[in-house]
Amino acid sequence: MAAKIGSGLNYAFTDLLKDIGGWLLLGVGLAGAISALVPDGLLASIFEHQNSSLLIMLLVSVPLYMCASASTPIAASLVLKGLSPGAALVFLLAGPATNAATITVIARHWGRAATIIYLAVITVCSVAFGWMVNQLYDWADLDITRWLSQATDEGTEWWGVLCAMVLLGLIFRAFLTRETLPHHNERS
Repeated sequence: MAAKIGSGLNYAFTDLLKDIGGWLLLGVGLAGAISALVPDGLLASIFEHQNSSLLIMLLVSVPLYMCASASTPIAASLVLKGLSPGAALVFLLAGPATNAATITVIARHWGRAATIIYLAVITVCSVAFGWMVNQLYDWADLDITRWLSQATDEGTEWWGVLCAMVLLGLIFRAFLTRETLPHHNERS
């Protein structure tokens, strides 16, 4: 049992962190750029009509090759700049599921008809769920930007910085460990 736990922790802090760490850093970097460069409320004024924002985010997310680790912080920063939560959900659902690599693999293994059905289901479901999220937020009169201002007022900034530094250190360690040491499954 201890060996399995040790193996799982080793995988989590080396291979898994290396696989998603680069994507996460890319997503956080792009989210930071969006936060710094896009004026507050700009996306709300551009995407006044929420249904069109769902379709636009669908068109933006489909060709992107980005995993969920990168798209999550990007979606969060877009929402904080005025994008509707439903449009962000469309970006989160459709982007990682419909990138060119995924579509190519599905087409190769299941054929053209299955690929078209796959894309249609992803498209319809992501837009439908995005629309439902927007309806829920409107009905409940929810505003994510109010939550952010409340969270920053609580004075726990140091904890977030500490956690970010630990995560950054673990990601860099995973990259260095994997390149300098033999893989744990390889035999000498």
